[in-house]
Amino acid sequence: MTSIFPPLSFLKTQWTFLLFGFLLAFFSSPGQTFFISLFSGHIRDELGLSHGEFGNIYAAGTLVSAVCLIPAGRLVDVMRLRHIALLIIIGLGAAALFFSTITSVMTLAVGVFLLRFTGQGMMTHLYSTAMTRRYVAERGRALAVAVLGHPVSEFSMPVFALLMLAMMEWQQVWMITGLIAWAIMIPAAIIFTRRIRGQDGEGLEGTNTAGRDGLHWTRREMLMHWRFWMLCGIVIAPAFTATGMLFHQIHFAEIKSIPLPQWISGYVFYAVMNIIGSFIGGALIDRFSASRIAPLVVANLAAVPLMLFFAAPGVMVFAFFIVFGLTQGMVYTSSAPLFAEIYGTRHLGGIKAIAQALMVFASALSPALLGYMIDAGAGLTALRVVLGSIPLISGIMGFIAIQARN
Repeated sequence: MTSIFPPLSFLKTQWTFLLFGFLLAFFSSPGQTFFISLFSGHIRDELGLSHGEFGNIYAAGTLVSAVCLIPAGRLVDVMRLRHIALLIIIGLGAAALFFSTITSVMTLAVGVFLLRFTGQGMMTHLYSTAMTRRYVAERGRALAVAVLGHPVSEFSMPVFALLMLAMMEWQQVWMITGLIAWAIMIPAAIIFTRRIRGQDGEGLEGTNTAGRDGLHWTRREMLMHWRFWMLCGIVIAPAFTATGMLFHQIHFAEIKSIPLPQWISGYVFYAVMNIIGSFIGGALIDRFSASRIAPLVVANLAAVPLMLFFAAPGVMVFAFFIVFGLTQGMVYTSSAPLFAEIYGTRHLGGIKAIAQALMVFASALSPALLGYMIDAGAGLTALRVVLGSIPLISGIMGFIAIQARN
């Protein structure tokens, strides 16, 4: 039986580039919701903002970053990996340093935009595109290694932030975060991005891998064809459902009468199962292809809000986080290579930039929409229907689009 983990020989020869992908995923954290939200209380107190006002600013900055990703994402197609990586890393560190200086609503809005654009947007876009291009036979498991940066950062970065906040002001924490990102990532980009033997995919210095029809689609051709719009849900649904679940998790815990410490302790199970799910998803696409696996995995994401029905104090809260982590881990590694398989890799940066922008847009829409539903008195059943129906419908649409010949 084939192992879900990459072969040891692959890890030994490719560890430098795999580590680079992992670090890109890890250091996207300053631009991720889970990290920024740790400082929301301090920021609201500093600027005198309500929860709703801060949420609106956050959503606006996220939406603007999604729009900017569309043109900026094409840089991955025209710049060498080392150069674009250094540009994004320098931008991320500068964004964190700028965030340490915010003194008004305007500078907060700019700071949120810069963090979301460089962190959640371009860092994630860069590593997923780079790993997809450099590998073909081990593409899924290579992505699984890089994706590990997300759960590791979700576990360690809050601990880092809380320890720092116990010793210094929140502004200083952001300054240190930016400096650490520079200190680690600039050398990594210089040393770890060179092409080495065993990388059977393409870069600017390699050969391109065509799509399943033997062609290299341009972004314009993709946007003009109906299939792409049917596939959009593959990237929109996971971002919508997962972000909505995480952003309003305290509300869900209160509805289910689950003590907050017990709810938070479930993230240990979430992180472990996320890692396992990433490797399972990677192994599945290496064996069967992302085109066959991604729609099914995304549709299965509907099981996560369904598990909220069973979540309760005690063992069932951990069962919820086990399903959530396993499914979430499988989703990204199984869906990230999809566009390369269908449209080829020559214009992959520009194509994936559209997908990444849609993902960011969905991550901004979900908290706002569910928040309005909660304010309007919607119960858990209605929230579960919205959170569950979107991935189910998206998976069905993706299956139809992939099976179609034209």
